[in-house]
Amino acid sequence: MRKAFRINGIVQGVGFRPFVARIAKQLNLTGFVLNSGHGVYIEVQGEEHLVKVFEEKLNNEKPHESIYIEFDTWECEEIQDEKDFVILASETNADVFTFIPPDLATCHDCVEEILTPSNRRYLYPLTNCTNCGPRYTVIEKLPYDRPNTSMKPFPLCAECYREYTNPKDRRYHAQPVACPDCGPQTYIVSKDGGMIADPDLRKTVDILKDGKVVAIKSLGGYLLACDALNETAVNRLRKLKRRPQEPFALMSTLPNIENFCYVNSAEKDLLESPAAPIVLLQKKPYGSLPEVVAPGQNYLGFMLPYSPLHHIIFYHWPEAVLVMTSANLHGEVIYYEESDLPKLLEMADYVLTHDRAIVTHVDDSVVQMLSDGPHLIRRSRGYVPLPIKLSNQCKVPILATGGDEKATPALAKNGYAILGQYVGDLKNVRTMDTYLKVIDHLKELFEIEPQVVVTDKHPGYLSHRFAYSTGLPVIELQHHVAHALSVMEENQLSKAIAIVYDGTGYGDDGTLWGSEVLLVENADYQRLFHFDYMPLVGGEKAIEEPWRLAASLLQIDQAERFFGERGRNIALLGAKGRFPLACGMGRIFDAVSALLGVCSMATYEGEPAQKLQMIAENSLEKGNFADNITIHESTVSTRDIIQNIVELLNKGYEINDISRIFHNTVAELTVRMVIKFDWENVVLSGGSFQNNILYKSVRDRLEKLGLKVFRNRQVPMNDNGIALGQIAYVLRRSDNVFGNTHVNREDPGQQSSSIIHERTQRN
Repeated sequence: MRKAFRINGIVQGVGFRPFVARIAKQLNLTGFVLNSGHGVYIEVQGEEHLVKVFEEKLNNEKPHESIYIEFDTWECEEIQDEKDFVILASETNADVFTFIPPDLATCHDCVEEILTPSNRRYLYPLTNCTNCGPRYTVIEKLPYDRPNTSMKPFPLCAECYREYTNPKDRRYHAQPVACPDCGPQTYIVSKDGGMIADPDLRKTVDILKDGKVVAIKSLGGYLLACDALNETAVNRLRKLKRRPQEPFALMSTLPNIENFCYVNSAEKDLLESPAAPIVLLQKKPYGSLPEVVAPGQNYLGFMLPYSPLHHIIFYHWPEAVLVMTSANLHGEVIYYEESDLPKLLEMADYVLTHDRAIVTHVDDSVVQMLSDGPHLIRRSRGYVPLPIKLSNQCKVPILATGGDEKATPALAKNGYAILGQYVGDLKNVRTMDTYLKVIDHLKELFEIEPQVVVTDKHPGYLSHRFAYSTGLPVIELQHHVAHALSVMEENQLSKAIAIVYDGTGYGDDGTLWGSEVLLVENADYQRLFHFDYMPLVGGEKAIEEPWRLAASLLQIDQAERFFGERGRNIALLGAKGRFPLACGMGRIFDAVSALLGVCSMATYEGEPAQKLQMIAENSLEKGNFADNITIHESTVSTRDIIQNIVELLNKGYEINDISRIFHNTVAELTVRMVIKFDWENVVLSGGSFQNNILYKSVRDRLEKLGLKVFRNRQVPMNDNGIALGQIAYVLRRSDNVFGNTHVNREDPGQQSSSIIHERTQRN
């Protein structure tokens, strides 16, 4: 018999065609396999019982990283005199997109090869196979074949070609395959522009041991590295990167990591997973890492070596603990192009680079293990561009622009969403230009031409202005509803109470929302509760200087007591009511942090709230002052919260305990708002729920009352995940998106920014 199979999902770039060819030849079947825009297409011919065994093996023995999303099969006409089973050239004329895998951490087999002196790839920093290595970051277009990747300038040598064409070899049709004889080479660039060959990275290790800063070309961009145990080196890196307080990511081996942090089995699995993310781990109390690595933090962000280059560095220096932070200035995209070399040499003493181009940047992903499973904080390398299955089919292809902070665009077609990688904050031309490149790359890679754009309602967002510059119909969605729908889409909920706590988001009334209790049913929503507004005296400056928030919520004499004459002035100005109004939970946490003297000036996003959480973790207080807080018909008094904290300070409470009591109070107030409404499903989202104390306190209280609590799992709870909610909104609208009066082609009252205009003119 002859049977055809069409399989869609993660079936390209994971050794799938070699796997198919291997089992077909083992069973003496003839036929072929090829990549197409529809996925992988297979025809096999042979004895009927052997064809059935082939199908069983397809399902039960597939490569570890492959994921089947669609699996169709049918019998077809036999072909006479067919002699063999072959891999055919890929097809490109398809009307549906094929999924591709993310970049994968180096597999155990490749690690063993590069650390074995007798192996021809001994200490070769760009080793890979069908089970590991670059994928998304080297693909220019589909189908995933070598000529369509950044490996096309490197013809295979005879030995690599033998591996590439041998169905029994681990590198059979591994597109980025290379060796020291035919592949890219590594070299060091110094500040004077000189280039030094460093094929085995011994020179790089000597430079790091000497306390220098090295920019290292990783899978998705450059990382700034230095010896984390060398306080002078770390302080120097902070000055070079202009990052005075934000925690640095770290890389080391698992035994070394366990010297500094507690690592449970679930966290170990995350560290060793093919995604190999940065995992936030609780610090041990007597670890010897300098405090300057992560000032004021109870957690360290560690990752294991995930590329051959990293493994070789630690082979030469096994006891090393290295800072491995993204090479960029605050708010910019990670540097990943050769044109970035001058900027890299301003931030590092040397640059370790190689000849394999990075087609698209990908930052390291960040994950924390909570009591109920992993929590994505940044979804990027190792996860992008994995598809997210949607609850409904898309009537038309959709582009979701995400937001301006933690900007992450997404595309949707048929029944799947493809979220792009984390880009950053759209505050400068370079970041905006990269954001647009990511959209263009996703459109080309997955052959999606959007017919409608959904964007954040904020008229000042560059992502909002970009939506209108496309000329496509535009749907606007309120920021916090997008957060809520992202959870509901993941869990296929049609109706829920949504608690969305974050910094700020443009509200329907023109104020800045952010402490929302919403009733959401499909595409409809109602605002049920929120915390009282506070004036942002000085606008954006109030977010950078949270003491202003605290002063504006205090009585005038109290503001002067805590913050002097400047506090009195802020309180007086705030009382006049001439400033933007905000009720974001993040802003409330910022105000409390400043009032307690924990953090009055923010040097990075979320710093005041984050440090407030850190000191709360040092307290065992279980009490709260929720009974002292006024809950009106639809609001909660923020000033009452501040006054209760002043009273605790007056009574001599330690700030650790006050912080914990404040956390407990917010959780209790949240539950008191929710239980006023009779609905069993509650979803939690928004950046403030990255606070473990707040998340767990709210979740535990709600579950104790018998409510079902859901949170984001496939995407982050912060703005990195709202594009999924925007797509869900379009899917859930009952109207025709092209005929609805709320679908616009022109941005009312707004002109496209110069950044968008410049890009549009270039195109």
